[in-house]
This record gives sequence, structure tokens and C-alpha cells, in this order.
Amino acid sequence: MSYRTYLTKSGGTYIPQYVISLDKQKCIGCGRCFKACPQNVFELVEDEDEGRSYMTLGNDGNCIGCMACNKACPKGCLTFARIET
Repeated sequence: MSYRTYLTKSGGTYIPQYVISLDKQKCIGCGRCFKACPQNVFELVEDEDEGRSYMTLGNDGNCIGCMACNKACPKGCLTFARIET
């Protein structure tokens, strides 16, 4: 099994992990993933029925696999996967 790979500036191999899901039950709607993401992957949902806000994957096809959102998320809401080639 081989995965999509890229080269780093120094010539090393990098295997990106792309966001594939977000657990809205864990999400507190803080927006840290939104602020950290350079590709506009996340959107805020304000659910009046539940009386709370949470993030969703509005544009997950834009994900570049940098995982900046994962580093920013205080609740560990995100799930990632590598893409097979």
C-alpha cells in the first residue's frame, strides 16, 4: 500500500494526513481550527435547536493535510487519514 507523498524543503518525505471528519458532540465551537486553517476548510454552525455552536467541514476538499487544525483544537474533535495512491 502506498500513500500520496511530497518532499519537504530539505528533501525528506512527507505523507500528509487529510481531515475526514469532525465530531460535533466534542466540538465547543471555539473556532481555533478555523483560525489555524490556511485553506478555509471549516465553517461555524449555530444550532438554535441545540442552543450551541460547533464547527463543520464546509470545504474539506480544500484540505492540504498540514494538520494545523489538529494542533489548534483543544478537544481532539478531528479525524485524519492518508490518501492511498
